[in-house]
Amino acid sequence: KQTGFWLGLRTGHSEGELWALDVHPKQPVAVTGSDDRSVRLWSLPDHTLLVVHIKDRKEVIHELKFSPDSSFLAVGSNDGLVDIYAVAQRFKKVGECSRSTSFITHLDWSVDSRFLQTNDGAGERLFYRMPAKGIHWMTWTGTIGPEVNGIWPKYSNVTNMNSVHANYSSAVLVTGDDLGLIKLFRFPCLKKGAKFKKYIGHSAHVTNVRWSNDLQWVISTGGADHAVFQWRFLPEGVMNGVLEPLLQGRLNRYLSY
Repeated sequence: KQTGFWLGLRTGHSEGELWALDVHPKQPVAVTGSDDRSVRLWSLPDHTLLVVHIKDRKEVIHELKFSPDSSFLAVGSNDGLVDIYAVAQRFKKVGECSRSTSFITHLDWSVDSRFLQTNDGAGERLFYRMPAKGIHWMTWTGTIGPEVNGIWPKYSNVTNMNSVHANYSSAVLVTGDDLGLIKLFRFPCLKKGAKFKKYIGHSAHVTNVRWSNDLQWVISTGGADHAVFQWRFLPEGVMNGVLEPLLQGRLNRYLSY
């Protein structure tokens, strides 16, 4: 006679002991972590493995927790770190809590999913604030954040991109960089290596870019060339069969010597 639960597994954790366990707050999903340093998600109704593994640490995983709003998964490991994954982004790592001096033993979320508390092997209790979300910024001119991850080319550093400015209504972002290029991206620009259109006018690095108040123009300033450029924004353009906003032409150039 069969009673209770039956779970048939084709694959599972492969090394050491299985310690970490939590359940999704809104869906019939369980998550586990073990001494093999992997995190695995399981479907409770189907008894199947949903995500083979998340493996970002070299130490064992003994604690993990979903946030109450199901936005994040916090994973604590024996190296004293807690990794934060965005559930809606296919468990992309979006943060790291790194103040503990010993292995993580317990995790707890606040009711609003904004704060995380940890206990560790040194007997410390620490608190962390989660990545900001759901905030509507009046402007976007920062070069750092998930919303602008895609603007960075390979082998660049934080000083190569001098200025950005988002046009919310057209969902585009204009940038100015050390190579003297004006670039136009879709916004938000989440994925590394995102496609863009580039425009050349300045003879040296572009120091700043801004949209006009009516969002019909982009103003750019140059460093060594002391120039102010005005670019007309054409919202209709076709690229690979998809509507693509364009920046085209230079109307005015002012030089100071």
